[in-house]
Amino acid sequence: MNYLRLLIKIPLLIMVIVFAVINNDFATFNLKPFNLNITVSLSVLILVLFFIGYLLGRLDSFVANAPLRAQLRSQKKANKALNKEQEKLHETVSSLHQDLENLKNKEQKLPKRPLKEKLANFFSFKK
Repeated sequence: MNYLRLLIKIPLLIMVIVFAVINNDFATFNLKPFNLNITVSLSVLILVLFFIGYLLGRLDSFVANAPLRAQLRSQKKANKALNKEQEKLHETVSSLHQDLENLKNKEQKLPKRPLKEKLANFFSFKK
């Protein structure tokens, strides 16, 4: 995208500079309410107005993208909160996995009861 912008900006800048160099005459401006006469070189005037327009365009795009930047900031905050919650859940799940492994290990360590003992417990009455 930046490459495309450069393909547009550089020829446009060259055209403005060439146009400014070709128009090297002087222009006189009369500011009516103040009775001021200003004489300016057209090349300087063209370049100054071009750069003022460029800066105003950049300012306009900055202001126009303000809601997008605010939305991006809020999404970053939400992502941070979700990441913290996900880390807590991951720790909980890992601790549960460890508990499950411990239980499995305990079951494996218990000796197996013989069938005779199991049947004796099955038919005995509990008090």
